[in-house]
Amino acid sequence: MSRDQRQMKLIVNMQPSGVHQGAWMAPGANPRAFVDLDNYRRIARACERGRIDGVFLADFLALQPESSRQPRWTLDPVVLLSALAAETTHLGLVCSISTTFSEPYQVARVVASLDHVSGGRTGWNVVTSFDPNSARNFGLADLPEKADRYRRAGEFLDVVGALWSSWEPDALALDPASGTFIDTAKVHPVDHDGEFFTVAGPLQVPPPPQGRPVLFQAGASGPGRDLAARYADAVFAAQLTLESARDYRDGLRAGAVAAGRAADDVTLFPGVTVVVGETKEKAVAKRAALDDLVGGAPARLTSLEYFLGLEPGSLRVDETIPDAARVPTTSGTEGFRQAVVSFFDTPGRTVGDFLREGSIGHRSLVGDVTEVADDLERWFTEGAADGFVLMVDSSPDGVESFVDLVVPELQRRGLFRTEYDEDPRLGVRLGVRPG
Repeated sequence: MSRDQRQMKLIVNMQPSGVHQGAWMAPGANPRAFVDLDNYRRIARACERGRIDGVFLADFLALQPESSRQPRWTLDPVVLLSALAAETTHLGLVCSISTTFSEPYQVARVVASLDHVSGGRTGWNVVTSFDPNSARNFGLADLPEKADRYRRAGEFLDVVGALWSSWEPDALALDPASGTFIDTAKVHPVDHDGEFFTVAGPLQVPPPPQGRPVLFQAGASGPGRDLAARYADAVFAAQLTLESARDYRDGLRAGAVAAGRAADDVTLFPGVTVVVGETKEKAVAKRAALDDLVGGAPARLTSLEYFLGLEPGSLRVDETIPDAARVPTTSGTEGFRQAVVSFFDTPGRTVGDFLREGSIGHRSLVGDVTEVADDLERWFTEGAADGFVLMVDSSPDGVESFVDLVVPELQRRGLFRTEYDEDPRLGVRLGVRPG
C-alpha cells in the first residue's frame, strides 16, 4: 500500500495478564499466565486473526517493586517471540533489548536470527534502561548518566547497522558446482574502534530478510528524541493529549529531516489503554470491577507516586500535581513524566481526573465500540498518530474484545486493513521499508 493510501497501524503491547494491576485476580484469570506459553499463543492468534501489525514485548532486567502486586516482565522477549514466530505467519514481533547492558555483536546476531526464523517480521525496541536495579544485575553500582547511556546507544546502533550490512547481497553463493558456499570476498569486517565498543566483525549471520529489522524507540528526553531522529523507524510514546502528541510527531518528523532523512522515515505510535464493551456501561463496569480488586484509586495513586519519583503521600486526588513532579530527573522515564505533566497543563485538572483518564502514563479509553473507534480515528486523521500501541485492561480477553469489536469498525471506516498483504515483512507493512 502506498503512503498516500494512509491507514493506521496497530501494535499490541503483550502484557502478561493485561495492564491493569487487578487483571490477574479477576474471576477466570490464570495467575500463571505470565510464564504460560499458551497464554501468549492465544494473544498472538487473536492479533493475527484481527490483521494486527505486530506484538510488542517490553522488558526489565530486574525484579520490579510492583512485582509483589501484579505479574511483570519475566520471560526473555527474544525467546518468547521465537516461539510465537512458529505460531504465526504475518504478525510482527518486536523485542525490547537494552543497549546499556548488551553488546552490539550479540544483539546484531540475535535480532538477525529472529528476522530469519520469522521470515522478516522482526522489530527491535532500542532501550537505554532507566532502572538502577538492572544496573546492579550487570556488575554496575548504579546506572551510567543518561547522556552517557544515549551516547553509547548511538554508537551501539552504528555498530549493529554495520554488522547487518557486512555481507554483500550476493555473498551467500550456495554454488555446489564450484563448492563455494559463501563468497568470503563479499563479506567484510567492520573494524570498529570507538568510545564504548571495539568490534571486528563481520557478522556470522547473512543479512536479515528486511536488510535492517524495524527499529523502535521510546525515549522522550532530548537525547532520546535525537536518537529517534537519527535511527528510529517507529517511536512508542506516552502522550495524553492530542495537541501534545501532534506537536511531538511534528518534532520527530522535523528532527528526521535535520538528520538527513525524510519526514516519513519516522512514525509515531502513542500508547493507549483500551477497555471496550458492547455498551459503555459494560466497559465502565469491567474497569470498576478491576479497580475494586486492587483497592480502587488508592492503589493507583501509590503507583503514580512511584513512577513520578515522589514520596508516598505526595499526591491528593482533588489537587493538581506538585511542582516536584515537573522537574526532569537524571534517571527514570522522561517520556512518562512529560506525558503526565502535559495532562496537567490544562487548568483545573486534578490527580483524580488523571486516574480516570490516564493509565500510568498512557491514555485510557473506556467505552463502547463507537467511542473507541471515534477517538482513534480523530488522533489518526488529525496528525497526532501514525498508529497506536494498544494496551488492554486484561489479557487475553481484552485483546480478543478489541479484535472482535473495534477492528471491524475501523475496517468499515476504511481506516484499517481487511487482509494482510502477501509480503510478511514488518517494515514493508509499516511503510518504513521499500517493498
